[in-house]
Amino acid sequence: KQRHEYKLLMEDKPSPMTIERAEALNDIGFEWVVKPDNDEAWQRRYDELKQFRARTGHCRVPKRFTENEALGRWVSTQRQEYK
Repeated sequence: KQRHEYKLLMEDKPSPMTIERAEALNDIGFEWVVKPDNDEAWQRRYDELKQFRARTGHCRVPKRFTENEALGRWVSTQRQEYK
């Protein structure tokens, strides 16, 4: 959430994140960009999404998908990253 709000702040879009809050997070070593270091986990979720599509005929996994909560969160994150 903080990373998303920071991105909005940097794009001069409305956000509860302020320069002061960003500086406070910087002061304690907050990492704004998390380096993708787990390609295996990404591939696993991608494979799960392919299985979901094969079963349902679409990729509209709900964010709160009770059958596979991690997949729902992952798909939601992919959508946010695309924006």
